[in-house]
Amino acid sequence: MKFSNGFLLTVLVGLTLWSCGDKSGSDEPASKTDTLALQYSIVSTLPHNVQAYTQGLVIHNNKVLESTGQKGHSWIAEVNPGSGQHDKKVTLDNRYFGEGITVLNDKIYQLTWEERTGFIYDANSYKKLGEFSYNTPGWGITHDNNNLIMSDGTDKLYYLDTTNLQVIKTVTVTDPSGGKVKNLNELEYVDGYVFANVYETALILKIEPKTGRIVGRLDLSSIANEIKRMYPNTDVLNGIAYDKNSKALLVTGKLWPKSYLIRVN
Repeated sequence: MKFSNGFLLTVLVGLTLWSCGDKSGSDEPASKTDTLALQYSIVSTLPHNVQAYTQGLVIHNNKVLESTGQKGHSWIAEVNPGSGQHDKKVTLDNRYFGEGITVLNDKIYQLTWEERTGFIYDANSYKKLGEFSYNTPGWGITHDNNNLIMSDGTDKLYYLDTTNLQVIKTVTVTDPSGGKVKNLNELEYVDGYVFANVYETALILKIEPKTGRIVGRLDLSSIANEIKRMYPNTDVLNGIAYDKNSKALLVTGKLWPKSYLIRVN
């Protein structure tokens, strides 16, 4: 399903029953002690498919695309943000555990986990165009408009040339003290920075791409804790998509019944 420019905010007008208003979602203890803490506000709450074991989330040409994991349940789908339902476009063979996706130059790039095989599809027809391989597990993927950027669950970000899909640069992600930060997962490139989920936490890191230095931390514990309290069978926070029109982030989690449109202040 295709939507007009600024579709996320347009959808919100018709979703008043889901709206959380413009209340603060920042975690107060973290904001007092963490000098890198980023404040945010929840613009609205949207439905999400509880069957989606979310691995990747992206907004491309006014469409929300989501990829999921687990063998036998890995697919790429277009998401209707008003209902959370999916129109599946790509379903992986049962031997693959799907991971992150990104879209660059009208091509969808999809990772798999331990199979270390990536797939390339036409972003309009979803026709498979090719495959590529890599030497690490595949976790998250995004791009900086030139190169693909991939994570593997360690402290590394790998830059891949889109011509031959080979690693041309590796950046180590570090905190202000110089310590390495592991478990980098789903990625999104936002206004010159890489945003990365830290697996099994409610943290999203804002990373300076050239140096790997963390320059901001977005703590979504209040959202994740509320979800877990209300829906005990859900899994961890995972999924970041940036809407350039509204300058907002769409975030969700594995098997979550909700996704959240937030604005970083």
